[in-house]
Amino acid sequence: MKRKWFSLCLALSLCLVLAAVPAQAASPAVPSAQDFLVDGGNVETEVYNIGGNNYFKLRDIAMLLRGTESCFSVDYDDASRTISLVSGEAYVPDGTELRTGVDRSASCVPSSQRIVLDGSPVEITAYNIGGNNFFKLRDLGEALRFCVDYDSETNTAIVESAYYIRHTDLSQGYPVLMYFEVPVFKGNSAALQKINAELAAVEQEYIRTGAPDALDLVRESMGDKYGPTAESPYQNERPATVCTCTDELISVTIDYLWCMGGVFDYGADSYNYNAKTGERIYLNDLIGGTDDQIREVIIDALLAQYPGIEEAGVTETPMDAIRGMDVRDIDFCVRDGVIHVLFDKYEISYGAAGAFDVSLSGALQPLG
Repeated sequence: MKRKWFSLCLALSLCLVLAAVPAQAASPAVPSAQDFLVDGGNVETEVYNIGGNNYFKLRDIAMLLRGTESCFSVDYDDASRTISLVSGEAYVPDGTELRTGVDRSASCVPSSQRIVLDGSPVEITAYNIGGNNFFKLRDLGEALRFCVDYDSETNTAIVESAYYIRHTDLSQGYPVLMYFEVPVFKGNSAALQKINAELAAVEQEYIRTGAPDALDLVRESMGDKYGPTAESPYQNERPATVCTCTDELISVTIDYLWCMGGVFDYGADSYNYNAKTGERIYLNDLIGGTDDQIREVIIDALLAQYPGIEEAGVTETPMDAIRGMDVRDIDFCVRDGVIHVLFDKYEISYGAAGAFDVSLSGALQPLG
């Protein structure tokens, strides 16, 4: 009888203990069956589906984009639990990249580590799986400026290293540093093809008209007192920069640096596009308000960022020059989500020492 009573008590005790231990939460991650293409090549890597989105190991993406325009470095500070990413900096492998064959999904937990990109904190959802950080591919693409696409017919995630810069030397052996650059965006979408075609047309127009005129001046100046020499060539440079490349917005500048015979000039032309349609966009597509209100926003920012500029100008003040501009003709670029209005040297203040880069505060309007 005592033995039966003891057995009953033991069974009840075990039931109470088991009831007091909470069931372990199921991992939110499952291995993904999705294929993965990087710059046209099939890649096998560790991918997990979490909440309907595919998450990739940060170091795998850094390794795959090493040596491209979209490369970035990865560093980790254990003391501050901070992941530091630097765009454009070469990635140094640590030997953990591109490992496959082991399902580590059961270890998936939200990551509590800080993420810093180019010195600034960023908010990106991350999960720690097996001691490594995994990120949503589109979040990484937007932050680090590479293009992400998806082929539903083949269930394939596609990563393109966004673009490359085409550099065309135009000096023809003369003593002048002269070239023209345009970005070429990778991808087969109609929007990207349209953007590439427009930028190529800009390039060809300059090669057809601008370059011959510049070379004529170089040839005419050779032998003059202030003419070009191999040791001191003239300059007529057109470097291109991709300021933003996301699946919503592409922002490009083609600067110009012109120095011949002691005359120095510089500025930038801008080309901004809706990445989904390939259509050009303008300031009034990104900023709310009428054209007059947009011009006043620019003037207020100019006065705040360049104290004393209101006194500049010969025939008109910089403010009046801006008020006389068509908003669609104002050059600007978008860097890190901020609009920068770009005025060439002499554009709003003849004789002013330099061009002006005026940043505008406020969130961008979503593109249609």
